This record gives sequence, C-alpha cells and structure tokens, in this order.
Amino acid sequence: MPGRHQQSRSHTGALVVGGTAGALLRYGMTTAWPLPRHVFMTTTVTAAVAFMVAGFLVSVGVTTALRAAVFGMCASAASLSAWAVLTISQPPKLSIAFLIGTPAAAVAGLLCGLLAARVVAR
Repeated sequence: MPGRHQQSRSHTGALVVGGTAGALLRYGMTTAWPLPRHVFMTTTVTAAVAFMVAGFLVSVGVTTALRAAVFGMCASAASLSAWAVLTISQPPKLSIAFLIGTPAAAVAGLLCGLLAARVVAR
C-alpha cells in the first residue's frame, strides 16, 4: 500500500502544478489579447483543445504524473466559470456567441479527443 499512496500524492501534486499552469496560460492569453473578440476566440479555441486533450487522457486512463499535470492544465485553462463570467459581461451579440460557441467547441473537442483515443487503441 505505501507505493500506491506515494503515487496518489505525486498525481495530486502534478494536478495542482498543471492547474496552476493552465490558469497562468489563460491569464497570459487574456492579457495578450484583451479585446472582446480576441477573448472570445481564445476562450473558444482553448475550450476545444483542452476538452479534446482531457477527453483523450480520460479515455486512455490517467496513469502517470505527467498525464495528471496535463489534465490539470486542460481543466484550468478551459475554466467554464470564466466562460460564465464572460457570457454575462459582454454586449448582447458577443454574449450569445460566448453562450453558444464555447460549449459547442468544448463538446466538439471532447468528441475529437474520444475519437482520437479510439483510433490509438486500435
């Protein structure tokens, strides 16, 4: 059992490190491209890519600390709480684009990740 406990601790630490990296990534993108249309594009693309990678990792099984860190980064970078704040804080047309576009990109990314995992498994 001691080896199993150690692995769990390292995965938790990796998840925290990855989550921190993802939050810093989102902050950097928002700072680099602060205009509303840029924020919409970075939010949508980030959600699609992060959900694709996370979907792939979940379907193949997160077994290493590196995978846990990447999963944490994806989860943090694609923060849907940020999406909710952005949806209500924009002009009406952009708000509707955030409301529909970001979840659609996330679902599309997730499906692509699951499909990629299925292809790799063959």
